[in-house]
Amino acid sequence: MVGDSSCGKTSLVLRFDHDVFSSKFVTTIGVDYRDKLVKIDGASVRLQLWDTAGQERFRSLTNNFFGRADGFVLSYDVSNRTSFEHVQSWMQDINTRAPPDVDIVLCGNKCDLGEDERKVSIQEGAALADEYGVAFFETSAKTGAAVHDMFLALGKSIKQRRVPDPGGGIELESPRGGGGRGAGEEERDRAAERRAKQSRDTFKLDDESVFSRRRGADGGVGGLEKTFGNCCG
Repeated sequence: MVGDSSCGKTSLVLRFDHDVFSSKFVTTIGVDYRDKLVKIDGASVRLQLWDTAGQERFRSLTNNFFGRADGFVLSYDVSNRTSFEHVQSWMQDINTRAPPDVDIVLCGNKCDLGEDERKVSIQEGAALADEYGVAFFETSAKTGAAVHDMFLALGKSIKQRRVPDPGGGIELESPRGGGGRGAGEEERDRAAERRAKQSRDTFKLDDESVFSRRRGADGGVGGLEKTFGNCCG
């Protein structure tokens, strides 16, 4: 997840991950992480979500994660014209630092707001997405409108790009009966946690980790760990 502060990036991740919404605003400090197991084309895929801070003081730090991303959700607030105008700057960062074939979704969040509060029309958002050649969604973390569709569309796009042939060299997790967790899944979870801890221990700001410890109530930027690596989505 990338975009200006207060666009609702964390709220989008919480809606997708736990189907909840909180009106309480909590600023993401640096980068927050979570993952979610979803079904894409009948296969179980673990999405690794990295929620980056939109504040300028964290910009250079969060950009360090772009090179490992498979996809991005670039968000703006439909009631904040400035956040929409800053999409160009975020796109430049992605084009400069991310892999050249990375998948991108442009997301206009807070579409539940009334027309009197809206500062960016759906037509403007769609036109900008067309200009960049990326997918476009308007979402509402508050109501849940289009949130799951957006994340799953990004995951499917990455899957099709990374694994065009189902019989290819990347193994997908097969659905299991009984709801149990296999040893392979648990090991991947532990590996993801180790990487997140290593990152938290590496990047410091004023003797405080720039990573939020909010593993439960807040969190996450886009990525596909397990099968596809990372996604700043």
